[in-house]
Amino acid sequence: MGIRRSCILSTGGTGGHVFPTIALAESLTEKGWRVIIFSDIRGKSFLDEIKTIYQIETVFISSESISFIRKLLIYQYQIPLSLIRTWRIMLKEKPEFVIGFGGVSTIPVLLAGLIIRVPIFLQEQNAVLGRVNRLFQRFSNAVFHHFDKTKFLDEHRSVASGNPVRGTILEKENCQYLAPGPWPNTILVLGGSQGASIMSTIIPKALSKLTKQTRKRLTIFHQARKEDLESVMHSYNEIGVKAKVELFFKNVEQIISEAQLIICRAGANTLTDISTIGRPAIFIPLGTAKDDHQRINAKIFENNKAAIVVEETKTSTENLSEAISKILRSPSKALAMAENSYAMSKPNSSRNMISHIENMIGRQIDSN
Repeated sequence: MGIRRSCILSTGGTGGHVFPTIALAESLTEKGWRVIIFSDIRGKSFLDEIKTIYQIETVFISSESISFIRKLLIYQYQIPLSLIRTWRIMLKEKPEFVIGFGGVSTIPVLLAGLIIRVPIFLQEQNAVLGRVNRLFQRFSNAVFHHFDKTKFLDEHRSVASGNPVRGTILEKENCQYLAPGPWPNTILVLGGSQGASIMSTIIPKALSKLTKQTRKRLTIFHQARKEDLESVMHSYNEIGVKAKVELFFKNVEQIISEAQLIICRAGANTLTDISTIGRPAIFIPLGTAKDDHQRINAKIFENNKAAIVVEETKTSTENLSEAISKILRSPSKALAMAENSYAMSKPNSSRNMISHIENMIGRQIDSN
């Protein structure tokens, strides 16, 4: 076997950035590529579990929630230092290409790629092109994206590949859906990679409005922030609903596949997982998401009759309870939503991306 060719994947630190990066890395490795993943400190916490599979490099750029002026002052020295370090690694590793998945920590990696003239590709998960991807798309060979209409995207660089999907999710692709009915029903609540306080507060209250008979049939899997775990569990106990409340569910694909309903934010990675498995959902988009991308993501699903959107500023106990009841009381509606959700999926994304890249750089890797 010859020398394995290397490539670099660069990602921001949120789960929405990291999980599609991991998904593509899985497929690249299977194809025979040696993968090096660059991410910030937050992303490293997701990547530590796979550090024996891929080479992991940390980009030391602050991801704190601080003022714009303070960020500029910090980035003035962090980005140049990270650029120099990344450039040295690239000279040593000689990657065939670089893919940026968005986030500030991808800036020095993409800049280093441009300096040493490595082909640059971008991947956009959301229906709005992220700000870093917006900045670098003019220098890229292609921008891979999921949604057919992606705001700010240069159509001349557009490749509608879809978002890469992890192998664990693909194992549950379009698996049989048991619609809600007079039997045990499961609801999965996801607040994004950092949890969400609004979910912890309002969902138990909304469920309390359901009939006692309906509540008795429910089992809730609720992802919450560390500081909310105890209070959320107490809220479910008070209304007589069985619940498992965790900081993070490692077997989320199993829970999604068994759930009658998902209630969650509208980050692109979560939407990709839900549609690949094919389940009805209620989305509560993060109101402070940059460029309002979560609401735009969610509305696309709602327009395709795959989800119900309850906007954060308009969320109340009453309207959320009504949305939940609408799905739980109508098996035919729930089933149609599940089918419409799967119809929006693009499970072959990683394969399509790799094929496109290998054709563009004029190299194909034989994994045998």
